[in-house]
Amino acid sequence: MDYQAVRKKYTLYIRGAGIVAMILIFCVAVVISDTLLQTVGVLVVFAGLLLGIQLINKWYLGNVAKLLHVDLDLASWKQYIEFNKTAKRATLQIDAKTTEVSYAYMTGDFETAVQKAKEALELEGLKQQFKDILESYLIRSVVLSQPELSREELDVLLKELTISEPILAKKTEQVSEALYDLTIARESNDYFDTLTNEFKYPQLEIIYYQALNATIKGDAARAHELLSKLVHEDEELYVVRMAKVLLNGTVER
Repeated sequence: MDYQAVRKKYTLYIRGAGIVAMILIFCVAVVISDTLLQTVGVLVVFAGLLLGIQLINKWYLGNVAKLLHVDLDLASWKQYIEFNKTAKRATLQIDAKTTEVSYAYMTGDFETAVQKAKEALELEGLKQQFKDILESYLIRSVVLSQPELSREELDVLLKELTISEPILAKKTEQVSEALYDLTIARESNDYFDTLTNEFKYPQLEIIYYQALNATIKGDAARAHELLSKLVHEDEELYVVRMAKVLLNGTVER
């Protein structure tokens, strides 16, 4: 089941809940003649409707999170972006833009990720939580798209970050420095060896950069063991393509 199917079910459930509520209100009006009892009955129906909508929303959000981050269903990522980029709510539109940056990053289209992130960061009224995420993707994409980047230039970019969430700010700095060491300086960096994550793409990314680090260190056996965990994943993902390159014996970005 992809995002489109989940969305259709969500719409069906919401409409169904509304129809059931209307039928129950009609029944209350027909069966109960006392005005006070009618009012109580209608209020009970509305309370049940609100509870039902909350449960449906919880089901919807849980399934969407699973599809995007646990299953890493790329077709669902595309559907989610296309559906929400034209949503009526501004929050959903910016969420779609942020998700589009994430998708470009995961698939290795770093120039697009940089462009989309910069465009989104220029939007008026952008909430800080979205700014934080976009800045994090932006600097990582810059590192991975500019092999000529100097360490001094990276330091300047890091100082310009305005990420407000301390943990994300620290993580972004450490990841960016590790990416620079591994992909540009070609120096070993053990940062990824300390990481874990509950979501699938970060898990794959961690494995790839652990393997790249092992390759740089000359530990071919460990590198091969790690890379073998990636090669059967979706080749549309950047780290999967790069894992196959490493297995063929050539270190690339």
